[in-house]
Amino acid sequence: MNGALVTAFFAAAIPAFFTPGPNNLMLMTSSARFGVGRTVPHMVGVVLGFPLMVLLVGLGLGEVFEALPELKTILKFVAAAYLLWMAWTLLGLKLNEAKSSDRPMRLYEALLFQWVNPKGWAIAVSLVALVVVGGPEHYWSIALLTLGCLLIAPFSCALWMVGGHQLVTWLRRSGIERYLGAILAALVVVAVILFLV
Repeated sequence: MNGALVTAFFAAAIPAFFTPGPNNLMLMTSSARFGVGRTVPHMVGVVLGFPLMVLLVGLGLGEVFEALPELKTILKFVAAAYLLWMAWTLLGLKLNEAKSSDRPMRLYEALLFQWVNPKGWAIAVSLVALVVVGGPEHYWSIALLTLGCLLIAPFSCALWMVGGHQLVTWLRRSGIERYLGAILAALVVVAVILFLV
């Protein structure tokens, strides 16, 4: 893979990984609700799940979306419905007030969520189209793309998890911690609107 493709990968991947989307907002919400430590399995699911998706798209799964464009629309609305349900459950949430049934997302759940994450699909298909080359370097470029995603993902996930932790700290200091649920729900709804339009 030449230097121009590596530059193109980082130019596309860094904004894609670090901007708001379902994964990032769910990690922020989880760390705000349950703490950074309890959110680590969720993060690991994202860190492993997204590069796996990129690998499979690079090996040909992306062609399914070319053949069935309505599948992308279906996935978009499935993810939107899930996130809106999550926003609804966050309304009224207060710090130190969790039900016994509340828990962070498990590793395998976060890994499986990648398959209905429309932003994840859009990024995976775009990165494969941008970076994967034909000919004898085809599989090598897929492997390097997957490795690049595996290296960037922990940084973006950690940043959003720390953001959730800092949000809780700020709410406690400002005395408006009772609005945690409404703030998190509003952020999730904004993310849904952004990826639906």
